[in-house]
Amino acid sequence: MGERKRKLQRFISQHKKCIFCGGIVDATTIEHCPPRALFQNRTAPNGFEFPSCAVCNNYSSDEDLIVAVIARMGSPEHGDLDGKLQGMMRALNRQRPEFYKTFLPSATEARSNNRQLGIEPAQGLTHQEMGILNINDETRAAIRVFAKKLAKGITYFETGLIFKNEDCLALNWFTNANVIKDGGYKVFEFLSHINGVTPQLSRNRLILNNQFEYKFSLSDDKNLILIQAKFGESFCLVITGCMTPGHLEDLLEKTYQDLGRDYQPFEIIQGKGAIP
Repeated sequence: MGERKRKLQRFISQHKKCIFCGGIVDATTIEHCPPRALFQNRTAPNGFEFPSCAVCNNYSSDEDLIVAVIARMGSPEHGDLDGKLQGMMRALNRQRPEFYKTFLPSATEARSNNRQLGIEPAQGLTHQEMGILNINDETRAAIRVFAKKLAKGITYFETGLIFKNEDCLALNWFTNANVIKDGGYKVFEFLSHINGVTPQLSRNRLILNNQFEYKFSLSDDKNLILIQAKFGESFCLVITGCMTPGHLEDLLEKTYQDLGRDYQPFEIIQGKGAIP
């Protein structure tokens, strides 16, 4: 038996159930979330390996690649230090040949977008290389899939708790373009009063918080979670979750009704009324 298989068996013996499908199916594989391709030289943080069944591990491969490409392209100065981005982009084009038609701005669109945001390309970069990208439907769908897995992974990493399939997860996310328009990370500033842990993420003494970092908050009754995650200079996620089915969904609906808002900053990605 090879060392890789022995490592898998040791891991599965300690983490018996798949955390991504509610802890009801036996784990047979190790899932990396965030995907290792998102990190330079595939150097992902220690501990971000999770027990998964084969179905949960494999079904999001396209979405993982989209998220990894977005994270790297959104950080033009630091996103391709290992020279892997072009190969990843070609792989994405093979897997999703229609993706780039609505994702990459034309030279004219890029120049117009950057002028609206007050961005001037750094020396040696074109407007198209500045990382302000068109967010298409495939990107939105990929972020929803990724956010659901990330929330379950971080929650398990921090607490050992597993979200059941009927529990609620809700997502708000924004890009580097939103940060520029807002003059900063306004959502994070609004939530800054909420206590939580912000761990230092590393592997082999290499600090990785410049590529991925998060703040995790858990209610005293261990029923509610809040995750604020940042991926380099590219995009940010705010995920809230509740382990009492129906509670968070009803709370969000009532809040929006009371405020009289058509705009709903959180979309439900798991639970009652979740986006397919």
